[in-house]
Amino acid sequence: MTGKLIFKMELFKFLRDKSFLITAGVIGVVNIILTILTLNVLADNSDSYYGSSATASMVGTIVLVGFIVVLANIIFAYVYPFHMISMDYKNNVMAMMVASGVNRRKLFFAKIGAIFICTIVMMLMIALIPTILFMIKLVQLDSWDSFAEGFNSAFYYTDLSFGKFMVDSLLGYLNMLMVIATSCIIMKGKNLSFLLFFGFNILSSLIIGILKSLAYSFDFSSTGSYIFQVFLTLISIVVFGYISLRTLERQNL
Repeated sequence: MTGKLIFKMELFKFLRDKSFLITAGVIGVVNIILTILTLNVLADNSDSYYGSSATASMVGTIVLVGFIVVLANIIFAYVYPFHMISMDYKNNVMAMMVASGVNRRKLFFAKIGAIFICTIVMMLMIALIPTILFMIKLVQLDSWDSFAEGFNSAFYYTDLSFGKFMVDSLLGYLNMLMVIATSCIIMKGKNLSFLLFFGFNILSSLIIGILKSLAYSFDFSSTGSYIFQVFLTLISIVVFGYISLRTLERQNL
């Protein structure tokens, strides 16, 4: 079986996972409801409105629900991949695919690619409608220019651009997936993979933090520091990818 067919098989399997779709749908609906409530509250600037106990209660409810939604999005992005990688071990599907002649290396890269694409696409879809609603409200309130100015100033003071921010986010998420994959493959999908993931994450953060201090010691420019940070992230991706791939290739399934 070719790598392309394995990749399509993994995509089909994840998109047919009801728990994956239901979780994404629930989070998306709650995000839309919370966005509408928040925009309605922020649109009314009268002191009497904000002084009422009913409105204070609503604002408190929105803050609470907002925290829950943010937490749910984090769980979806950072915890759900554990399920997507481990379910083949728990259902003995991994052993069946390998026994049927599926190449382990192709299976590994197809699985990581499918997980990365599925989670990124789902997160974008979850955030799409709330983002559109937010932009429409900004236009209605004639606040688009002030919002754009504040958005740009946030990147100006951090010596980052939107492009660099996106590259950092995607590479960081891919690195996280590699750490999760390493943990799940070593533990063969057991629940203790969470503990191993935290251990690997702490160790990786510690080593990268020590190496980043070299950039400050040698007075790297902001561009040089950014390139060095990207380089360290790529090294981490390669190291954890190699460990997980070699473990899978030698694993007794």
